[in-house]
Amino acid sequence: MSEQQAKLYDQLIREHTTIQNAINKIPELSIEEQSRLVSISDKYTPENQEKVNQLKNKLLHIEHKLRSLF
Repeated sequence: MSEQQAKLYDQLIREHTTIQNAINKIPELSIEEQSRLVSISDKYTPENQEKVNQLKNKLLHIEHKLRSLF
């Protein structure tokens, strides 16, 4: 791995970690709120679910870039 690739790898890993931390900070619904929903798999409000989806898409993009380095 070249020095340039190593720097890019480090940058992408930091970005991945930052995004993962942002996802973890998005509040989930309480167990009581989740139990009232039709879909038990809903863990977020619709607005927060949209944020999570966008952040997860960014993670996938970063992971694709990371795989292309090797």
